[in-house]
Amino acid sequence: MAVIIMRLKLFLTPQMALFASLIASRQFFSWLGPKSRHYAIVAAILAAMSIGGYFNIKMELSITGEFSNWPMEQMVEWIKANTHKDAVFCGPMPTMATGKLSANRPIVNHPHYEDAGLRARTKEVYSMYSRKSLAEIKEKLVKLRVNYAVVEQSWCIRKTREGCGMPEIWDIEDPSNRGKMPACEILQGQNVGPHFRRVFKNDVYDILEVIV
Repeated sequence: MAVIIMRLKLFLTPQMALFASLIASRQFFSWLGPKSRHYAIVAAILAAMSIGGYFNIKMELSITGEFSNWPMEQMVEWIKANTHKDAVFCGPMPTMATGKLSANRPIVNHPHYEDAGLRARTKEVYSMYSRKSLAEIKEKLVKLRVNYAVVEQSWCIRKTREGCGMPEIWDIEDPSNRGKMPACEILQGQNVGPHFRRVFKNDVYDILEVIV
């Protein structure tokens, strides 16, 4: 598998390091002659490897760049300053990963771990992008013990091609509500009560408190 898939080569790194260390073993390389000659060869090999390693490190250190996502930074700073450390969040999985890492808040769905339970919770959370009623969505989030829901505005309208938007995908899963206004559009509007209360908004994200 490692020959076919690049990232799986990392799994062989410990084994490669162990095998490489055997070059210093007298048991396997006594045929190289006296210890002094053997260890001189080992030192020469390490020196030759370090030349390439030095230039690789120098090249990496010379790379300068900057990543900025101001709407995300705004949201994370607001969460850290205005919510309790035990407040539970839900939302799009990539956003939740940042929220967990940067704001250290509990989340109900995470992209870096997957099992049947997580898939079920994520489906409940993504009902925010369906055409279900806000009352039904709130009921689902309350069962998950969610305090705040993050709605990413682009997820409501983004689609790679016709029929691939989140509301349209939900039309297949939930045909009984087909034709209704998507819940995410309502959640981005002014009137989100009595089930939710908007506590934060910027150009990309809305944070809605679940009213229990």
